[in-house]
Amino acid sequence: AHAHLPDSVFGPAHRIGAGVVMALALKFPLSDVEVNLKVITKLISSAQTREKFLKILQYSSKLLAYSLIKALGDPASYGKHFDALAKQLSTARRCFKMLRWFKHFEDIADARAEKESLVSGLLYMDVVANVVADVSEDITTLEKVGFLKKGVLPKRAEYYANWCQLVLAVVEIAVSHIKASRAAVKAEAAAHSNAGIVPLEAGRKRTLAQLELSKYYADLVKAFWDCELSFASEFAFILSGLWAALVSTHKYALKVVK
Repeated sequence: AHAHLPDSVFGPAHRIGAGVVMALALKFPLSDVEVNLKVITKLISSAQTREKFLKILQYSSKLLAYSLIKALGDPASYGKHFDALAKQLSTARRCFKMLRWFKHFEDIADARAEKESLVSGLLYMDVVANVVADVSEDITTLEKVGFLKKGVLPKRAEYYANWCQLVLAVVEIAVSHIKASRAAVKAEAAAHSNAGIVPLEAGRKRTLAQLELSKYYADLVKAFWDCELSFASEFAFILSGLWAALVSTHKYALKVVK
């Protein structure tokens, strides 16, 4: 019956409906990428985004376990269940992260291209810290997942690997401070030539750089607990791990879908 009615009846309504659908479309934060089936398929096809999503599940399980045990005393043993789940997810993530250190050699080009000698040296240090931290983690993974018999590695092997992660977090914070500062300067310069308004893309890059910096601070807090430092807090460890998971998942998801 609708086919016999003039377009003027349904045309505006259709346009309004399309506008509403576009307004309600779910987009990735700090991007114009709409979340749809094609994008989701891209994400689940990426090993790196799947590993980061497992990290969110790991620390969410850890937080739930902590809350149940500390607040309720874990009467039904659900806290222990979710704590065990978090450990299993951590082991699963290790399989995705094996040999990850190879990709850090790509960053040598950025270190060479850097004009400031001090920053260039810091970027080289970042490459070394990343490689050492990832290789040390791979060594402990061999025992964690069963490639090596338990007891082959020294008892404190993972503890020393965690110290490599702490050093890496400090180096990454220094590098990220420089990147965030440069992104802020570029955003301000763009605003001066745009009637004092920061252009959308420049503002997004500045925010992404600040988020990445916050992620590395979270890694540092997490490393305090892993390295068994006396002032470390388990609750802070869990929250920082969850925040780092959310930020890094968003970062790598954007790389995949752009």
